[in-house]
Parts: sequence; C-alpha cells; structure tokens
Amino acid sequence: MSVLTWDDLFIEAANLDFDALLQEWPGVIAEQIRPIGASVFGDLFFERKTGEVEKLDVLEGGLHFVAESFQQFSKLMNSQEWQEQNLLSQGVALLHERGILRDAGQFFGFAPHPALVGEIDWSRVLPLNAEVWNSICAQTLMGVQALEVPVSPPVATKRAWWQWKKK
Repeated sequence: MSVLTWDDLFIEAANLDFDALLQEWPGVIAEQIRPIGASVFGDLFFERKTGEVEKLDVLEGGLHFVAESFQQFSKLMNSQEWQEQNLLSQGVALLHERGILRDAGQFFGFAPHPALVGEIDWSRVLPLNAEVWNSICAQTLMGVQALEVPVSPPVATKRAWWQWKKK
C-alpha cells in the first residue's frame, strides 16, 4: 500500500469554495458555521457555534456528529483507524496504486453513486469537479430519500366536474 500524505486524504477549507458546495445542499445547514475542510470524497467537515464538529456525508447522506470540539477533531484526524473509517484512507491508497489521482478542485466521485447500487465500488471511481460531485450527491441522496418516504394510501378521488351528468 502506498504512503499517503495529508493532502491525499483531506482538503483544507481555504482550498475549497465551501459556500458553493453548501449551496448544493439547500436547507441542510441553516445556521452559520466555520468550514474546516473536506475528505477527498467530498464529505464536508465544519464547526458549529457550539464548538461541535459535524460532517455532511455525501456518500450515505445526512449530518453526522464527529467531535465535541475542534481540538478533539484534530486528535481524531491523527488516528489511523478514524482515517480509515471517515476518510477512506485504504480506498485512497488503492486508487493511488491504480494511478487514479485527482487535481486541485476535484473530489473522487463514483459512477454511479453508491446510494444507487448499495455499495462502494472502487472500480467506478473517477476524479470530478468538487461542485459537480457535490451536486450529483445532493440530487442523488435527496432523490433516494424521497423514494424511501412512505407513500400515503390513495385518497378517494371525486369525479371531475365535467364528468357529472344531470339525470
């Protein structure tokens, strides 16, 4: 397995247009936050006013608690086990071994999105523009969640006015 650098796993917020990325997720984060950065797969990490660190997960969807403070987050970031689970470091190493690299302003994306096939398929990874990948993720996950919402039973419909006949 190849040796990874910090830049291979994480993109600092200063190197991203965080506002543009969040605009792809309307209504998900309504309050003011402090951007921290992103995994190379597009998960967005940020700090709330309370000091808690959360992640907007672009592969599984939703907001997830990460740490009680930025200091605790920094410690987690240096844990190999945490990197493997949250930054998919073993997957990044595999991609590097296969010669699949990304440029600045790009995330690693999947085609199709893992939510559509039920798993991460490392053979279907490609570098994508960060905003494009976030847009794909938001549309896919919001669409999948909409499909998972229970459907109400059909309501008895009335006949349209033009269908009424006078007897």
